[in-house]
Amino acid sequence: RPGISHDAGIQTLKPDVTEAVNTAIRSVLRDTGRDTKPLEPTMLLAADIGLDSLDLAQTIVLLERSLGIDPFRSASTSRTVRTVSDLVSIYDHALASHSP
Repeated sequence: RPGISHDAGIQTLKPDVTEAVNTAIRSVLRDTGRDTKPLEPTMLLAADIGLDSLDLAQTIVLLERSLGIDPFRSASTSRTVRTVSDLVSIYDHALASHSP
């Protein structure tokens, strides 16, 4: 569900990054026949959720489609992605950096 941001009196829709990340992860899990249990920010992508590198790549493709940005194409994104919260943070930062 997008949030509403007010910038100089103009309303713009801001994507809900947490929801987009959770939806993308659940989609990858569902598409590979795995349980789509509730996700928590502190869950480890590999150990707790069971995502491997291919699953993470598929998640990033889905996020690029839904959010319109791939922060991993930039050399400035050098953070390790271990948790759901890490992924949300990277996309939040990338969207904030590319806001008009």
